[in-house]
Amino acid sequence: RQEAGELTRKVVEAMRHPAVRCLSHPRGRIINYRPPNALQLERVIEVALEEGVALETNGLAPRLDLRDVEVRLAVEAGVQIVCSTDAHSTQGLDNMRLSVSTARRGWATAANVLNTRGLAEVLALRRR
Repeated sequence: RQEAGELTRKVVEAMRHPAVRCLSHPRGRIINYRPPNALQLERVIEVALEEGVALETNGLAPRLDLRDVEVRLAVEAGVQIVCSTDAHSTQGLDNMRLSVSTARRGWATAANVLNTRGLAEVLALRRR
């Protein structure tokens, strides 16, 4: 719950770390419980593109973070999306349907979704 500039600065700094490959829960929202944080998403998308960091769209029903319109911003900028389930058990694996549906509503295709690729291709995209 930090101010937008400070939170964005911290997230950008973390994204520039060489071990970071994906930013999960970019907005941090939980529907009907916690609003999205004040992150300056346009700046985060810009840095994600520069650094080769993918952004997650999360299929857990209370999260659905990124939203479809935010996925579209990332896709239009050329940032890769990772569809995930936020599964904490095998039952949670069904959440992938919601994640993929959100990505599709954001105009993401398989070419925009990092985890549609084989392992060799994903590893070849690693940051140096």
